[in-house]
Amino acid sequence: MTLKNGDISYAPYRIIVNRGDQIEWECIGKKGVKYHVAVHVGWDSPLNKGRIRALPGKKVSGVVLDEAKHGTYKYFVAISDGKNIWTDDPEIIVRR
Repeated sequence: MTLKNGDISYAPYRIIVNRGDQIEWECIGKKGVKYHVAVHVGWDSPLNKGRIRALPGKKVSGVVLDEAKHGTYKYFVAISDGKNIWTDDPEIIVRR
């Protein structure tokens, strides 16, 4: 993820995964500044964790469970620079 003028951009926006895949999030802003990142997938999370957070410079990661049901999962991401918090709700898609 990148943060520019309060806009979060992703590469890719929709994360398409298979069971057993690892997903990593990291947010880098202007001049390589790394931000606090928190991800909340919720109770029906296809990941080994439903809530994940990291300090600046650290990646947030989770592993797709072997028993994860295929489908689309909205998740919540929050990014903080210590003064401001930006949020979004992108998607994880688990393949059949």
